[in-house]
Amino acid sequence: MQKLGELRSPEKGQVLQKLHYDGETKAHKVSTINLDYLIYNRHNGRLEAEMLTWEEQNAVSPEGYDEDLHDVIEELLWQSAVQRNKATLADLKDKGQQRPGIVSLDGVIIDGNRRAMLLRRLEKATGIKQHFEAIILPHAYADNQEAIVRLETQYQLGEDAKVEYGALQKYLHVRRLHVDLGIPKDQIDKLMNEKPGNAARLLQIMDLMDEYLEHVGAPRLYTMLKDGDGSKEGMFVDLHGDLNRINGGKHKIPWVFDPDLDPLQLKLIQFDYIRLGELADAKKAYREISHQGNGNNFFAKQEIWQNFRDSHQDAVDPVTTAHGTLDEFIREHPNDYETKVDAARARDKRWSGAVGAAMKSNFGRSSYSLDLATRELKPSEYLRRAKELLEKIDLDGEALLNGSENLALAIDINRLTYAIKKRFDRSIQA
Repeated sequence: MQKLGELRSPEKGQVLQKLHYDGETKAHKVSTINLDYLIYNRHNGRLEAEMLTWEEQNAVSPEGYDEDLHDVIEELLWQSAVQRNKATLADLKDKGQQRPGIVSLDGVIIDGNRRAMLLRRLEKATGIKQHFEAIILPHAYADNQEAIVRLETQYQLGEDAKVEYGALQKYLHVRRLHVDLGIPKDQIDKLMNEKPGNAARLLQIMDLMDEYLEHVGAPRLYTMLKDGDGSKEGMFVDLHGDLNRINGGKHKIPWVFDPDLDPLQLKLIQFDYIRLGELADAKKAYREISHQGNGNNFFAKQEIWQNFRDSHQDAVDPVTTAHGTLDEFIREHPNDYETKVDAARARDKRWSGAVGAAMKSNFGRSSYSLDLATRELKPSEYLRRAKELLEKIDLDGEALLNGSENLALAIDINRLTYAIKKRFDRSIQA
């Protein structure tokens, strides 16, 4: 802290840059700082999900800083955008640092963690000592944390920098601002250059994400909210909107549902489909459950919803209960997984293997029922569809006879076809 305090002292020919900090806009000196004096910001909003997950996996305090944590953050910064980092590294080697960062008086990097990481890599690769150009704030990080985090938010979530933020990070960062630092929601909206109400919405979606992680037995393992295609964010955003409309009476539901039980059951079933993940492709088929408008979703049709819900609970809930906890899974496989997240993903894969076929079949039946309920077709089209589907049955296969409900269904179909034929007979006789 003493070294950085000395660097803050005015000197002839110093470079100044304006900065709004702690309620005041003024010119600050840009100093050239030895990288050895600086540490990464473990609360860096761009790495919030990864850092919170790492803390949970390693049962560490969210306050300390040592060489191991330094290395962890450095690797996370590199892996967060490898191709972009390679391009920036080449640019730094060619042109040097173009934009100054911001550091606290005790050396925590507030803005410029990625650049500092790349300068350290450049130093190791070339053997040439590198320095970090930055404004040094007049306070240590812990001594004025709220003002410093406000400053970080303006820099990292302002209009020009939003592209650098991952899909999940903004939810976690808003929660930190509001819950940990007590910053009012309306002020967070201004810091993020967002419309009024945005922070409240993000906090509600964050609560859903936390509920989901509890539901799948992986609390605070926030990287579990990501999948191979990015994140599960879109499904949570849609579910949040659905529940708000249903609970607020804005979703036109033409039947009297239980306002306490049915939305809760909907949420838990949606959590299972988020966990399964196979309906969140470009077509977003999962939206048929409750998101599609004009009554074109399972929840809007009482019989479809109740059949869908009951079938899901019968097929999935017993498997989930028998699945065991994450800690039990790790004890069963003590040396198979490097991290708790790796084990949690493997456990989810085992769960999906056990319930996936039943869930997709149940969804398909309900989707077909919804199509029949919402689409008006000519009688010839209904008959043609029925004929094509019935022709798919293997009349010689054992599956036809082994299905417990198949005989009853065949009798019902026979009754319907007999009634249709009798209608034609009466028409001909007339």
